[in-house]
Amino acid sequence: SAAHPGVSSLLLPFHNLECSLHPLAVMNESSQTAQNYYDSDDAFIFYKHVWGGEAIHVGLYDVVQRKGEGIEADIEWSKASARLSTEQLFTQVPSQTLKEGMMVCDMGAAYGEAARHCASKYGCKVLCVEVSKKENEFNRKKTAEAGLQDKVLIPKELSFFDTEAESTSMDLVVSQDSLLHAGSERHKVIEEASRILKKGGYFVFTDIMQSDSCDPEVLASTGVLKRIHLENMGSPEVYKKHAADNGLKFVKFEDRTACIVHHYGTVSKILEAKRGELSCSAQFVDNMLAGLSAWVAAGDNGSLCWGFLVFQKE
Repeated sequence: SAAHPGVSSLLLPFHNLECSLHPLAVMNESSQTAQNYYDSDDAFIFYKHVWGGEAIHVGLYDVVQRKGEGIEADIEWSKASARLSTEQLFTQVPSQTLKEGMMVCDMGAAYGEAARHCASKYGCKVLCVEVSKKENEFNRKKTAEAGLQDKVLIPKELSFFDTEAESTSMDLVVSQDSLLHAGSERHKVIEEASRILKKGGYFVFTDIMQSDSCDPEVLASTGVLKRIHLENMGSPEVYKKHAADNGLKFVKFEDRTACIVHHYGTVSKILEAKRGELSCSAQFVDNMLAGLSAWVAAGDNGSLCWGFLVFQKE
């Protein structure tokens, strides 16, 4: 697809964020579904107060030790595990990839935790691509509080199908547990990542996937897809194929699937304990608990997998 000077012209100075941006083009169905879900009052409250603070992705529970007992210990375990997952996302690439002024795109930036970490630790400039208006607003607030507005760009609602960044403008593209929302057009996200990456740049992401041996019908029939309105899921082999089709060389898959069961089990316990404090609807909480239970079971029986996938543009 063609380059979009609207966003890219803003990446270096990072001022006048709104001036030359056209409104988000008509979103495809999967982007619209994700936006509707994450901008709903129930989902926003759930992720903000239950999931992990500033991070809403799977954490590295297989490394971080749980300290103490009770629900507060669970909450801290969840947050610490998620923070470590973000830190390790950026250590998947050679250190020279991340230097002062390097350009990074975060596809599905959510609250901006990864973007702020990348900007503050490595001095990179980060474009946040996120369809959720509420999450972008929260990201702007947190980024301003951290004094990182000159390094973290949150211009407007953007889709990972069309980031509006210039072709070959990024040294690194990252994503954390967002690509599962891409549905049947998953290949277009990989195509977009390849388009915006410089030659030799890296695409590093985590995603909740079906295992290569999983029967997709099982995910549909057990309520796994229904929990967050998914059309389908990717798999390591599917991502390898899409990457190869778009000039991205497979570097590695670091399988950390055990973290899924810990994560969804912990989130379920926290939600059950805090449901009386949340202003979510009872139906939302009941449906979410049923969905989380399905995800734990699918992680236990080998239907799901999770880990770090690394590709390099040739």
